[in-house]
Amino acid sequence: MKHMIAASLAVAAVLSTAPVAAEDVRSQDRYTLARVDGSGERREVTLDCVTARGTHPRAGEACDAIAESGSISGVTAESGAFCTMEHAPVTARAEGAEEYEETFGNSCVLRSAKGPVFDF
Repeated sequence: MKHMIAASLAVAAVLSTAPVAAEDVRSQDRYTLARVDGSGERREVTLDCVTARGTHPRAGEACDAIAESGSISGVTAESGAFCTMEHAPVTARAEGAEEYEETFGNSCVLRSAKGPVFDF
């Protein structure tokens, strides 16, 4: 009887923590992404890669790019992109599942480096 009670309590403990653990995993796939240009103009979107939604206009593609590379910092350049040498710095930032910040020479360079992730 003692063993049955102990086993039942162990199962109950596992079951009661399962939803919390699943929520923790899901929350790791949510981002707030921002682009800030040299004048200080800020654009910001949300990205939820659990459902491929949020305010990001290309949420599905952005989530796919992050998943394929394993992280925003791991997203690599699109091949064949040509950008002007215009100096108009833009800083890309991510908060949430990953903390990321990097400054690019202009918006075209950012898009060619990070694909759909910061294309908003």
